[in-house]
Amino acid sequence: MVDLGTGQRHSAIAAQQQQRQRLQRQAPFSNRIQAGQQLARNLSEYAGNGDVVVLSVSRGGAVVGSVVASILGEHIPHWYYKVQTLPCPQMPRLSLGSVAGDGSVRLDNMVAQSLGIQITDPQLLRQISTINRQLRRDQAAFHKAAPSFEQLQGRVVIVVDDLVEAGDTMREAIMHLRHCFDARRIIVAAPVCLADLRKQLQRHVEGVVDIVSPLYVGAVSQWYSGGATVLPCEQQVLALMFSRANNRFDNA
Repeated sequence: MVDLGTGQRHSAIAAQQQQRQRLQRQAPFSNRIQAGQQLARNLSEYAGNGDVVVLSVSRGGAVVGSVVASILGEHIPHWYYKVQTLPCPQMPRLSLGSVAGDGSVRLDNMVAQSLGIQITDPQLLRQISTINRQLRRDQAAFHKAAPSFEQLQGRVVIVVDDLVEAGDTMREAIMHLRHCFDARRIIVAAPVCLADLRKQLQRHVEGVVDIVSPLYVGAVSQWYSGGATVLPCEQQVLALMFSRANNRFDNA
């Protein structure tokens, strides 16, 4: 029998090879600042919207998110929103849910019940406490005071990263937002989002906004000339985010 899918597979492989060759010649973005400026143009419908909050889920994403928030509006809050998987104490590779930087916990009740685990389990509570300490340390690099995540209720939340490939971080953030905060709309935004993952995310959020949606992502350096390292100019953006964010909490 003839495999009718062979031609399609060959076409996909050829497309990926062509994309790799193009990316090897020149990265589309010189840095995350430039990428954030371009991404903000694709998010222009949210400019000046007082219901919008921008959340960044990684350090590189915080550079992009900071630029996006500043372009969309001076008074739009921008917060660092780190979410970490909560592993099962008995089976670390199995996820029981997630923990966010504000201390909120999302527990997958179906998995927990099947294993006879309750949120009051001492071992689980110790694990949550350990994760919380790490998340607070991470968050302290971006905010002097903890953001008021309860303010996300009823808001339009734009979740930003610099590159979405595997999608684990973004998926955890989305599920946590849905479970712990009653956001009115969730929009995923990234300069680069893997095409297949984009389709998956669209089923769980109100919108996915990107600049390029490739079949293949590869190394960060294929998209950002500076690679995975946060450049000095990008560090300055993070420093500005730190100072501006703490001026906004009293007024958000």
